[in-house]
Amino acid sequence: MDALHKISQATGAWLQYEFALGKSNLFNERYLSNPLGAVLGHLYPHQVHAEYLHPILAPTRVGLPGRRPEVDFAVVQDRPNLICAVESKWVGKNGLSADAIIWDLLRLELIAHNSSAKAYFVLAGRKKHLDAFFQSSAFLGKQTPDGRFRRLLKLDQRRNARLRIDSPPLDRLSVYQRIFAAFPTLSFSSRITTSTPATYPVQCQAYQYQAYAWEVLAPANTTRFIPGNNKLYRGEK
Repeated sequence: MDALHKISQATGAWLQYEFALGKSNLFNERYLSNPLGAVLGHLYPHQVHAEYLHPILAPTRVGLPGRRPEVDFAVVQDRPNLICAVESKWVGKNGLSADAIIWDLLRLELIAHNSSAKAYFVLAGRKKHLDAFFQSSAFLGKQTPDGRFRRLLKLDQRRNARLRIDSPPLDRLSVYQRIFAAFPTLSFSSRITTSTPATYPVQCQAYQYQAYAWEVLAPANTTRFIPGNNKLYRGEK
């Protein structure tokens, strides 16, 4: 079993176990730290850190107000070199914003590209809340004239998913503009590519809990761009 499937299995199994013990009232994003920390410690014989300063973004915010960008989990061999980075999100009854997921994916891709590290994105929650989120406008985006949707993440097994970043659909443009306003001179991928997900458990009741995990990829042939050199992100019409 590969790392992606072990991450989803460990997280989903932990939630099912804790649910069986009547602890679901405690569930939130921070509650995922126990299974994720444990499975990363099992997979990698190196130091696992929580809330680790992002090695590319954090240095650009030194001396500026606000908290410097972090990743939820990082496996570190020799600072600042990362072997693995993980971002996780809890999906409750109110779902999630597109901003939250896109920002996580961008941060993970930067690490995958610059550190040659494995990068994983995890979603977990009650099955009925996950299913509702996957059908929401935040996840699907605006329907295209030919009836398709530009989903944030791939859900089927046909191929990898790709988000166009340097020329996004208009309904997502404001999300990227808000993010890139703080990082106009950094190099970002023109596309974010994610694998098909590993899910655990695959089948369960609507009131039970699931975990999804995707790998955020950094293909060598993907072009990169600097937001400050792109007319969409420097305020031009």
